[in-house]
Amino acid sequence: MKEIEKEKLDTISGGDASSISGPIINAIVNVIHVLKEAGYALGSGIRRISENNLCPLE
Repeated sequence: MKEIEKEKLDTISGGDASSISGPIINAIVNVIHVLKEAGYALGSGIRRISENNLCPLE
């Protein structure tokens, strides 16, 4: 392995800052999944209210 001079160590950069990493994609997918489930629950609630098909509280 070739040794690098100390002056050149400051210019080394790794990776691309604009690339999207796996954890970021996973977080976005999880947010979309939560929003989708919330939409299903909200739609179901609206449908049950409009059809007067609610469970009694007593």
